[in-house]
Amino acid sequence: MARSDDWLLRVDDLSVHFESSKGVAHAVDHVSFDIYPHETLALVGETGCGKSVTARSILRLVPEPPGSYASGSISLRNGDGSVTEILTATERTVRSIRGDRISMIFQDPGKALNPGLTIGRQLAEVFGEHRMSMILGNAGFDPEKPSRTATKIVQQRAGLLERGVYRLTHLRAPKALQKSIDDSVMQALADTGIPNPRKILGSYPHELSGGMKQRVMIAQALACDPDLLIADEPTTALDVTIQARILDLIHEMQQRRGMAILYITHDLSLVRQFADRVAVMYAGRLAEIGPSAGVLASPQHPYTQGLLAAIPRPATPRGQLAAIPGTVPQLIDPPPQCHFASRCSFAASACHQVTPQLLTIADKHDVSCHRFDTASRIDVSPQDMPSAATLGGVASS
Repeated sequence: MARSDDWLLRVDDLSVHFESSKGVAHAVDHVSFDIYPHETLALVGETGCGKSVTARSILRLVPEPPGSYASGSISLRNGDGSVTEILTATERTVRSIRGDRISMIFQDPGKALNPGLTIGRQLAEVFGEHRMSMILGNAGFDPEKPSRTATKIVQQRAGLLERGVYRLTHLRAPKALQKSIDDSVMQALADTGIPNPRKILGSYPHELSGGMKQRVMIAQALACDPDLLIADEPTTALDVTIQARILDLIHEMQQRRGMAILYITHDLSLVRQFADRVAVMYAGRLAEIGPSAGVLASPQHPYTQGLLAAIPRPATPRGQLAAIPGTVPQLIDPPPQCHFASRCSFAASACHQVTPQLLTIADKHDVSCHRFDTASRIDVSPQDMPSAATLGGVASS
């Protein structure tokens, strides 16, 4: 698979396993892709295909155990050209990356936000963790030679230390520090279009609507101007009208700040509107990846074709909505074969014996299907597999 060198994040041969009483579940199986600066990559697929596990792996949030990183690497390019390998970095290094260079919007803000803390306190943690110099500078302290007590007060205010450890009376400008934190939090909230952000500071999550909580999550994720934003189905719990506003907001802030986005979804209609490239995932593996316009106009993997054929259209007769036959295979110790073979009408004998590799078939368009593995010794006869014309016909029908 051809890969460019100007990437921001590189996921290379990533495999994530989970131990269970029935065996080892291969949640992510040898997945590789790049994310480039300023682009939007959509990772799509049905529920349980490994999208969220892949996203959490980028921030090393997979619980160990029962999870484990069985193979691969995740590399983040730094401003000076050096590379940080996330899976082998120290916990301190990874903590410095989370929320700063890479941020994540989780699926359900009602579960992601702490119900026992105010919105102001939860956003203050981000600034106390990653923007200490900015907070101290705005309060009139020298960021190069900060007062140790002032630093502790900011950490205390942000919830990073127990309250009462350091007394405000020891500072010449305690209120300035509090104001600096509150101003930073309010600005982050205001950037997402939340009205009256000062009032929101003292509110708890249960006092906000679903759309407001999602905006708080976006404010928290973008507070430190990350290089990469991971949006894991950020509109799942919202109604349709609010969904459009949230997606427009994310896109607008991407244009304003120039960040890259990994957008995780199962809704292909949103991919066409927001994504530069799309990666289709099935049963823990990548089936197809390429420019969204090209993949959606001429899908080459049978699974991608099935997904597109299942999108409802005005001309579709009632009761005749297309569906992919069969069910997703079990990922417990899977045998070496194409994971989609049991559901694919084009499957040949080789598809049940050998795992296909991700191969480049066009400019920046890669497909994991034996149909295109012409360099291998796999015997796939023409009558067993569809021709390129047939694949295109299925996609457009």
